Amino acid sequence: MEVEILVIGNEILIGKTKDTNSNWMAKRIAKYGHRLKRIIAIEDDIKVISTTLQTILERKPDIVITTGGLGPTFDDMTLAGVAKGLNRELEINQHAYKSIEKAYENAYKRGILKLEGMTKEREKMSYLPRGSIPLPNIRGTAPGVKLTEGDTTIFILPGVPSEMKVIFQNVVKPILKEKRGKFVEKGLFFIGIGESQIAPYVTRIENKYPLLWIKTHPRIGLSLEVELSITAFNVENGEEIAEQALDEIREIILGLNGKIRERK
Repeated sequence: MEVEILVIGNEILIGKTKDTNSNWMAKRIAKYGHRLKRIIAIEDDIKVISTTLQTILERKPDIVITTGGLGPTFDDMTLAGVAKGLNRELEINQHAYKSIEKAYENAYKRGILKLEGMTKEREKMSYLPRGSIPLPNIRGTAPGVKLTEGDTTIFILPGVPSEMKVIFQNVVKPILKEKRGKFVEKGLFFIGIGESQIAPYVTRIENKYPLLWIKTHPRIGLSLEVELSITAFNVENGEEIAEQALDEIREIILGLNGKIRERK
């Protein structure tokens, strides 16, 4: 499947908050053999959210995952932006309302919060785009949301990492596993020769094996250590092809008087 991630939040764009959510999700999406095509970060703005979502949907990915902007404050605009992008009304969802109400009631009884009951701001989180399925958030108050638009499934997840992760693990991960593809990743580290020295040889190997993605990553300085990785998605005999390409690269590195350290 093809997946796109939409990260929403002014705090990401000004560098106040580091986006670890997309990195965490990317690893798991790849693990189950699916292609993450894009990670897009945008501001908290209804028009920007709606137009960006519309542009994503034009590409017809199988899954879109948004993260951020589901809270009770004015700047949490994700649900309104998604509703506008899908041309759907925001309407109160009773299942979401009851789960939010229960979460705040429990927090009040435990002394975590001093304000009892549902306020206008708390109620705001239960207004979902028409056709939404609320997703339980056992780590927080704002529920996640699942929507379908054409052949694309949209998951709207909180920005708080602990909340995002638990909903992802409980809802998104089973879908990735059920429709899993095959992801191959192999690689090594080498020293003694620089990235630029091996670049023409890597290009030659890439042309020979066009289904593989071969990438070099300087780790320390110009030539002290370079990581080389080979990845492939859903390639028939991908393991064998990747290993064959890696063997050829090993020979090239040794021929250039480099030293190899296998990646664990």
